[in-house]
Amino acid sequence: MHSVRRFAKQLSTGCWIFQLRCAALCLLFLASLTAQAQTSTPIPTQTTIPATVARTTNAVPAVLRLPLPRSEFDISHQYYVGLLRLALQKAAKGRDIPKLITTRIIQQRHSISVLTDGDQLDVFWVGTDLAKEQALRAIRIPLERGLMGFRKFTLVRSVKDKFAEVRTLADLQKFKACLGRDWPDVKILQNSGLPVAVFEHYEDLFKQVNAGACDYFPRGLHEGKAELSLRAAHYPNLVRYQEIMLHYPFTVYFFTSKENETLAKWIEDGLEQLISSGELDTYMQQHPLTRHVFPLQEYQANVWIHLPNPLLNATTDFNNRRYWIVPADFD
Repeated sequence: MHSVRRFAKQLSTGCWIFQLRCAALCLLFLASLTAQAQTSTPIPTQTTIPATVARTTNAVPAVLRLPLPRSEFDISHQYYVGLLRLALQKAAKGRDIPKLITTRIIQQRHSISVLTDGDQLDVFWVGTDLAKEQALRAIRIPLERGLMGFRKFTLVRSVKDKFAEVRTLADLQKFKACLGRDWPDVKILQNSGLPVAVFEHYEDLFKQVNAGACDYFPRGLHEGKAELSLRAAHYPNLVRYQEIMLHYPFTVYFFTSKENETLAKWIEDGLEQLISSGELDTYMQQHPLTRHVFPLQEYQANVWIHLPNPLLNATTDFNNRRYWIVPADFD
């Protein structure tokens, strides 16, 4: 009797161990299937297609991504966004106007890569140079009619007397300019022997000239007055020096990637129509960024210093008055 009971107990124990082993084998099998599923390539769906893929066609997207303003005082951002919207409306030809949104602050040195990649930006406005025009689709119409190349100085009030002695390029070479890192202007000034201190961020330039890290901040004719007005409470010692005009052929263009030819042509057609109708001039004469420079004759200077621009596309006709303001317009 005791032998029977012992045999039954052993049989029960063996079954229990067998069941555990089976369960363990099942778990290992299921784990193997799960791992294979996780490492295999998923079936593509519409939601897994990256945004960049959707924008590789030449169709104009319903939403155009633009850079954020460089700071809370960046009045030029309003100017270029407003002009872009006008150009799109002018040449719409019945097409829906794309919605304009801002993504992030873009430094000039990143302009080529972000437009080429196409995952953050569709249109950028930036000072032109040959490298950008070769890598991107430049819409070669000066957005401020070349005013960017006519420079007056933002400087500290206490150094005005020193600049009163400047009459020639050689005189100006004794002073150091403040400019943004990788701005085309850096190479333009350095090409003519003018010392330059560069800083990363737009607002830093006002801080540094105010602190004496450089002697002057050359600003486009249309920029300086509005910039100083907006920052008067922060930098009460900064002033606009009117007696010198530093000039070199230079302007800001709209740029897109080369793949966005339909968009670029739309913007280009719109700008041409705005010029032909006189609406670009009207826009400049009314916008807070540029209206104060008209009439140009009020901005004549006692001293003119002209610099060549070695970065300008050789085919650029900066004497064509349809697009460019020229020094004679100040007479």
